[in-house]
Amino acid sequence: MSKLTNQLKQQLTNNPNRPIMQDAQKNWYTGSVLNKERETWLNYWSTQGIGYNDIVLVALTNSVTYSLVVQSLWEIGAIVHPINPAVTEIQINELEEQYNYSAMIMNSDMDEPDTLNDTFEKRPKLTTLHEPEVELYIRKTHESHLAKEPFDNQFAIIMHTSGTTGKPKRVGLTHNQLLANADNIIVSEELTDYDRTMIVMPLFHVNAMVISNLATRLSDGQLLFRPKFSAHLFWKEVFDEQLTWVSLTPAIIEILLQRDEQPKPNKLRFLRTASAPLLPSTHEEFKIRFDIPLIESYGMTEAASQITQNPLNATKQNSVGIPYGTDVLIVDSDYKELKTNAIGEIALKGDSVIDHYLDAQPETFSNGYLLTGDLGKIDDDGYLYIVGRRKEMIIRGGENVNPLAVEDCLTVLPFIKEMAVVGTSDKIYGEAVTAVIITNEEQTDHRYQLALLKNLANNQLMPAERPTQYIFGQELPKNATGKIQRTLLAKEIEEKQYVKEA
Repeated sequence: MSKLTNQLKQQLTNNPNRPIMQDAQKNWYTGSVLNKERETWLNYWSTQGIGYNDIVLVALTNSVTYSLVVQSLWEIGAIVHPINPAVTEIQINELEEQYNYSAMIMNSDMDEPDTLNDTFEKRPKLTTLHEPEVELYIRKTHESHLAKEPFDNQFAIIMHTSGTTGKPKRVGLTHNQLLANADNIIVSEELTDYDRTMIVMPLFHVNAMVISNLATRLSDGQLLFRPKFSAHLFWKEVFDEQLTWVSLTPAIIEILLQRDEQPKPNKLRFLRTASAPLLPSTHEEFKIRFDIPLIESYGMTEAASQITQNPLNATKQNSVGIPYGTDVLIVDSDYKELKTNAIGEIALKGDSVIDHYLDAQPETFSNGYLLTGDLGKIDDDGYLYIVGRRKEMIIRGGENVNPLAVEDCLTVLPFIKEMAVVGTSDKIYGEAVTAVIITNEEQTDHRYQLALLKNLANNQLMPAERPTQYIFGQELPKNATGKIQRTLLAKEIEEKQYVKEA
């Protein structure tokens, strides 16, 4: 058995009478109850011939069942491929052609993939605890595999990168890499059995899977599962459930700021944010309004999630913190390490960092380091600052324009709900600086707002940074964790497919 699966099993057996997981209906489950459910799943996989090295698709909403299903599959040596339960039948077909799944587990309310009837046999629904039943599909031609204890270096999970700057890459993470990152999180967040958190981000994303799920379980904390983030319930649950920390995204932070609600006195030690850049102005507004520590961090799928985080007692606003268990370098275009405070590409190496993709991507590795595509700098105290994405930097007339800096300047205007700045083609200057604005109010005449934007840009931005095009839209394309898909947005604007307000 791998160290990861052994520790997950021990968490259940060491807490037989203590409630350690809560479902969306607020039912608490003790370690002994959860262990029986885990054994039910292990027996089920055995009867179906699912075992070592089988790849199993998991398309479920957040639940106690989700965590136990994944654990049971890891224990028999299977590989989990978690995906968005909102996946379409066409997407399932494409994935099935690529992976040849041995089994699939889906929400019972999902549309049955009719085109897979010839390939998979639908099995009786499995009732799990007090949670909704799940649908089970077993490959008709599946060759039975015996369960086998996994090695530490065996793949445990396959995930796809968010794909904000191109086609998503396939990432295989081992038991060891997942455990290493979870341990780093426990250290950086000082997690103990006193802590209680709520998962509001999707478990098919590495942030929720490792940071919220694994780190909490391995530190003997208590874990509350919610199918998704609820803005009107968030502060109530923070108070009612006595949460001590929660992992969020900048998109969720923005939503909380847009509401009038103030939290009651609570037990929060901190809120953490990752998965996308947090604008300095947003951080400052949150700090002033809520007076709750907001810890910025930096992570990616290729590193099994967290790379850096601000120490709880020594945060630097606008920084994503210091490395935990990961070697972080800033390199130039020739992949040579740069000096302190110099801006270059962020490169990584460590026990939780991959050394190859499932598809060949040799250009993303150099001297044993993963090249992230992110631009940043490290200050004299070892704190990392994210400047932008190498592929998202706008080059206008030979000058580099950081879209995040432009956004941070302009989003102080009160009528702006959301904004994204992207580069679009320009015959003379190479790229134009295009700002897409989502306003707080529905209106068709934006002349006054446009005048305010231009005036602010002219006063506070350098000439090359000033947007050359302002578009008032209805919504921004985002992935499942709320990260703006800038490449897709730019493409839609170029192809005139982006939906604009009348």
